[in-house]
Amino acid sequence: MNPTTPTPPTGPEQPLEPGQTIEWAAPTSTPPAIQELIEASAPEAATSAEATAAPEAPATAPNNGPLHYYAPAPDVPSIEHRKLSPNPLPQMPLLITLPHSEATTAQFSFSPQADQSRIIGNGVRELKEFFQFELPPTEQFTTIKNLTPGKLEKRDDAWHVVQKAGIALS
Repeated sequence: MNPTTPTPPTGPEQPLEPGQTIEWAAPTSTPPAIQELIEASAPEAATSAEATAAPEAPATAPNNGPLHYYAPAPDVPSIEHRKLSPNPLPQMPLLITLPHSEATTAQFSFSPQADQSRIIGNGVRELKEFFQFELPPTEQFTTIKNLTPGKLEKRDDAWHVVQKAGIALS
């Protein structure tokens, strides 16, 4: 579908008229650079060299290690699994670590990629259901630091707080 060679208009070097279209010949092969991108985006299509390089590694090896997700902190002590993101976004203060892809328990902490100034500007109220903290006596602070990780349990496709994480406001 990606055109590569144009079929010339009615004669060589003739300009196109407004509204005139060009028919493109179908490509006869995929350029090597494009083929590499296609192969890189299809993890299930391993090359034979990769398959022979590590025959002892199971096909699910990437799912066996810890997984990190980022999430917003809702005003209830749970979050739906579908709201987790693999991308560290500044508006997502939760960093959730699953030991493996099928885990039903996880740890969480304050995400280092979260926009602390925005969260502090909101009065840290969005953190109260997930984090345990004490406001400084002056109620003025500029940083949020992790103290202890919290624990989550997965039930009914949602992660529920079992133990709040500890943070320090300074």
